[in-house]
Amino acid sequence: MPSTNERRTDAPRIRRSARLRFYEAIVAMPVLAFIAYSIHSSPSMYGDPVILVWMAAIATVDLLPVPTTVKSVDFSLSFPLELSVALLYPTPVAALIAFVGSSDQRELRRELPIMKSLFIRAQIAVAVMCESFVFKHLSTLESEWWRLGGAVLLAAVVGYVVNLLFVGIYAHFQDGQRPTETLREIHVGLFGEFVLSYMGLALFSVLVATTFKQIGALSIFVFIAPLAFARQMFTRTHSLQEATNELAAKQAENEHQALHDSLTGLPNRVLFQQRLVEAIDAARLRGGRIAVMLMDLDHFKEVNDTLGHHFGDQLLKEIGPRLSTVLRDDDMMARLGGDEFGVLLPELPDDDVAFTIAERLLEELAVPVSVEGLALDVAGSLGIAIFPTHGQNAESLLRRADVAMYSAKEAGGGYEVYVPEMDQHSPARLTLVSQVRPALEREEFEMYFQPKVRLTDGRVAGAEALIRWNHPERGVVAPDEFIPLVEKTVLLAPLTSYVMEHVMRQWRTWADEGMAIPIAINLSPRSLLDRNLPEEVASKLERFEMPASFLRMELTESFLMSDSGRSTAVLDGLAQSGVSLSIDDFGTGYSSLSYLKRLPIDEIKIDRSFVRDMNTDGDDFMIVRATVDLGKNLGLRVVAEGVEDRETFDRLADFGCDEAQGYYIARPMPLDEFGRWLSVRNPEAIVHEGATARTDVRPPAASRLRVV
Repeated sequence: MPSTNERRTDAPRIRRSARLRFYEAIVAMPVLAFIAYSIHSSPSMYGDPVILVWMAAIATVDLLPVPTTVKSVDFSLSFPLELSVALLYPTPVAALIAFVGSSDQRELRRELPIMKSLFIRAQIAVAVMCESFVFKHLSTLESEWWRLGGAVLLAAVVGYVVNLLFVGIYAHFQDGQRPTETLREIHVGLFGEFVLSYMGLALFSVLVATTFKQIGALSIFVFIAPLAFARQMFTRTHSLQEATNELAAKQAENEHQALHDSLTGLPNRVLFQQRLVEAIDAARLRGGRIAVMLMDLDHFKEVNDTLGHHFGDQLLKEIGPRLSTVLRDDDMMARLGGDEFGVLLPELPDDDVAFTIAERLLEELAVPVSVEGLALDVAGSLGIAIFPTHGQNAESLLRRADVAMYSAKEAGGGYEVYVPEMDQHSPARLTLVSQVRPALEREEFEMYFQPKVRLTDGRVAGAEALIRWNHPERGVVAPDEFIPLVEKTVLLAPLTSYVMEHVMRQWRTWADEGMAIPIAINLSPRSLLDRNLPEEVASKLERFEMPASFLRMELTESFLMSDSGRSTAVLDGLAQSGVSLSIDDFGTGYSSLSYLKRLPIDEIKIDRSFVRDMNTDGDDFMIVRATVDLGKNLGLRVVAEGVEDRETFDRLADFGCDEAQGYYIARPMPLDEFGRWLSVRNPEAIVHEGATARTDVRPPAASRLRVV
């Protein structure tokens, strides 16, 4: 038995069906009664055999409907025949012809209930009766042409409107739709589509009725040619409209595909930029604010590499809809490409709203995503730029949101708001990098030197060469401001060659003065992709008569993580020439220790971030001590950077560290100053920070002496 909920759900449908059957009955039964009464009271009116011909003609035309541009609605061309019947015959006879002649293909297929079939016939009969009423009261066949023509047009409109009303009320009882909505959505459209044809055929029916009345049934055949022509015209019109609709649908589909991502269904970069431009224009007019967010998934490449691109695609399809739930109604999320998404926040009341939404996005992203039963953990890095604070146009906002996103990624995830200090590609810096080549030609770059000493006896163990740019307008420019940009251009090779040239030339000068010490040069990881580098280094060493053992090349530990093996041949070539290779900032890159075994490394330099606080931070203390032990066990020279006090110096000596470098010993110095420092250097002393004379030095304690 049906449940209570099912009975409640079916109750409205049952009530509508009952009302519909009642409506069909109250329309069909009176018409049947009227026709039956007319036949009974005046049978002589129905003796003309031509009546049967009219019935057959109407039925034939009704069984050949014309398709229309309105879905599920066909159009019958029997209208002019019915109008002619209303003009030629008395009202009861015209009603009988229309009732019997009206046909429907669904009747032949037995798809119509009897009462609905009677209703359809009855409504057409009523429309013909109304048309007949107009004719009988306004004109006759003998009336003037203008009077008869006006009556025909009026009768056509009246008959059509009556038919519309019946259909509109029927739709109301069937679907609960208002009759006016039915007329507007369907039949008003049909009337607009066929009104001229209706009127033309109606006037033609008058011509047939008045001209061929005397030949009786033969007049019907006059309709064959115009009806066939009209049917062909409507069919071609329908086919053309269908083709037009298909073309419009295809165009709309192409436009949608051009503006949306095929995988996720989200807007793509093109649509995102369009909406961003519109939002900026609107915000500029009303003095409002908007926010642009760019989000990149962390470790997405690992999902693709480990599980395959299918899982990666499914992950992207799940993330888009999920993240959209935390946005406001007018906000927009788009997939910009790969695993990068964009978020547009228009009409921003204040910046805190953007920060709150960013936090919600990251929280939602932290929830594991289920892909084919496998729970995948993902995270994201998100950058925010706000109009008008961070940019005045779409291009600048997107670029600065991108800068903030990469800053967030470097910080380990989360979100970052753009600040100018993040921007490594500001117009000022781009201008700066464009001045590098002229600066090389004018030799505006200067080498600074920071000494390193042995912890066993305080003797000078070497120096690190550091480049500075004496800019004619900006003064001394630190390498952090221009080296990252130069590394991405073809200027890296000339700059590297410039550094080696000046360092080796200066070493030759000091050596001739009796001060030959090892010099370290910082080498960019990108330089190790240059297979000609070992040959160039060897050539310069030979030219300046500098033994290879006095030259050290320092590489950052991050290079070990990103090295794909392409630079192995270059490193081997440098090592074979006798150049010493050193890993700078050791301990910050989490590199695999297997690299120390595989690559020809001679030295590791403990990063200053561990050395600086080793006396106050127990973890740093243990890291430094373990690193020293690791280096010694692997047979590597160990250098500690960032030594800033005597206590740290002595503790490193206790650990067995080989060399120290830092402000306690000396700051980086220009060439002339370093030369003076080196010439007055007491081999048995350790120089305090700022010391310039022998009286400012003191030797380490005897207990600190070690055998080198």
